[in-house]
Amino acid sequence: MTVVSFDVIERHTFANGEKFSGFGPFERIEGKVHFAVDANAAINQSIVDLKLAADEHGIVKFTADFSLVTPKVAANGARKLLVDIPNRGNRLSTVTFQKVFAFTDEDRFKPGDGFLCHRGFSYLSIGWQWDAQGDVALKLDAPIAKQNGQDLVGQVLMKFQPTMDASYQPMIALGQVSPPYRVADVHDSRHQLFVKAHENGPRSKIARDQWRFGRIVKDALVASDHHIVLEDGFKRGLIYELCYLTDKAPVVGAGLLAIRDVASCLKYADASSLFDDGFDQVYAFGVSQTGRVLRQMLYHGLNLDAKNRKVYDGMWIHIAGAQRGDFNHRFAQPTNIIVPSLGQRFPFATTETQDIYSDQKDGLLKHLAPELTPRIIFSNTSFEYWRGDASLAHISGDQDIVQHPATRIYHIAGAHHIGGILFKGKQLTKIAATGLEVSMPLNTVVTAPINRALLMILDDWVSNDTTPPDSCHPRLDDGTAVSRQSVLEDFSAVQGLTLLSAEKLLSIRYQTVMRENEAGVVELPVIENRAYPSFVSALNGDLNEVAGIRLPDLRHPLGIHSGWNPRAASTGAADQAAMFAGFTMFFSRDQILNVYADESTYLAAIDGDISVLVTERFVLEEDRDWLLKLASDRFKAATSK
Repeated sequence: MTVVSFDVIERHTFANGEKFSGFGPFERIEGKVHFAVDANAAINQSIVDLKLAADEHGIVKFTADFSLVTPKVAANGARKLLVDIPNRGNRLSTVTFQKVFAFTDEDRFKPGDGFLCHRGFSYLSIGWQWDAQGDVALKLDAPIAKQNGQDLVGQVLMKFQPTMDASYQPMIALGQVSPPYRVADVHDSRHQLFVKAHENGPRSKIARDQWRFGRIVKDALVASDHHIVLEDGFKRGLIYELCYLTDKAPVVGAGLLAIRDVASCLKYADASSLFDDGFDQVYAFGVSQTGRVLRQMLYHGLNLDAKNRKVYDGMWIHIAGAQRGDFNHRFAQPTNIIVPSLGQRFPFATTETQDIYSDQKDGLLKHLAPELTPRIIFSNTSFEYWRGDASLAHISGDQDIVQHPATRIYHIAGAHHIGGILFKGKQLTKIAATGLEVSMPLNTVVTAPINRALLMILDDWVSNDTTPPDSCHPRLDDGTAVSRQSVLEDFSAVQGLTLLSAEKLLSIRYQTVMRENEAGVVELPVIENRAYPSFVSALNGDLNEVAGIRLPDLRHPLGIHSGWNPRAASTGAADQAAMFAGFTMFFSRDQILNVYADESTYLAAIDGDISVLVTERFVLEEDRDWLLKLASDRFKAATSK
């Protein structure tokens, strides 16, 4: 058994019954998937604590939310399934591919321009994350691990960097409103709080009698198990790490099995499937957190189902860098970011390499036979390179890594993690996802058109065996991969630009391996050692990146575009990078008009750039007008000062 049944709770007519390119009208189906997996099966042995949640027959049962958009009449020939791995419970398909901005939860149900539907894709979102929060979030109801009938007790680490001085702090992570793991006993002396000035700085332990669980209301201490109070107050810009004990252990890795088994069931039209017929091609795509989830699946060899069948034919893994994450160890927190644990360890590349700091040899695809390996496109922006990990996917030490034949790696030059935007013709200075103010105006390079093209490249590669464009990213052998320190030196002459401290740049570090790690148990905080070398793209004379896919923004630039942006001075730590953010610094109006007499002159140049990108297959011809509109908006914004 794997998928036992689909429980359909709601059916909705999609896009008001619009008919899509011969595939007819679509519908949206919401419900739950019921799973039952064999904890003793060889294919499930990589899932930490799975056996500790099994019944007397070795079976583990759990459920997950699902959301499916599919033709009302399956016989109309829609033969492709795209499995969307929701980010913190949020559906991604519409906002990633169909020209929809998700200002509200309901926006994620809109059809947009119907890009996927017109191409015959059904698209499924599956709840895989046990700690996702929110009314419309897709969630996993994970099984609970117990030993001899007793709850497991262990450590959880939460990290926060306040933007203002405060007497107390909430215990929440990105996308959450409360801590997913309860504090076992707020009075336990074994809870620990640490502080450091920056990510690379020494960690100091704060005495237990200087802090407690609770919050301050009208100058009085109020009991709370999801806030902490510090005697001398929390200081803006400092990094605090709360390491506390909890006593309930979900099998977090069951989410990986949900991603695998729901796709397998639908692909092969198993008895429990919603459909009488299967799908010819099945793809997975993940963005940021969920791209790292797919990297975790690949590493565990989970593209093989219970009947020894290949599950995913292709994967598009976007802005995941070279990390995995908190997806398959005891007391893991999938929503975590920048909390080093087992998911930030070697290997980083798909090709087998040797760790530069140990005698370990490994690769992300080592545990998948060639016939079970999907074709994979990895794409990253400048932010993931500046974060210190993306280059590890293709550079080991001081050597470029030979590319795995089932993969392509694309760097989207000059872009940042959260996607470029101009809001009503203006640049923003606050990151919507985190609320953090940044020093420089946010990056304006819109990568969405490339997303659509990369999906089509992957589909053509899988469906028609059409060779995709060669990988393009910073390389050591041609001098396009350079150190972050050297690029900061290039930027140092730019007036009005706030620089990062080279000593405080985030990096992936070699972790001391503990004996209990093999069983998926982690002692927190982990012991980190030397940083792995990291590289970014070299710059040209106008201080824009030379490596990767270069959108018109960089081919005919109106400013400097980068993948890093300091925190605003008012938030503290002004020489440290803001999470997710890059900047765009437009040239002066006079500089721009000296090159382009007017907007029409500029758009003519951009039109030529688009033709080149269409030929290279990194942009679709149908998106030409979209890119020209973006260029027009960009020109107006840059010359309005």
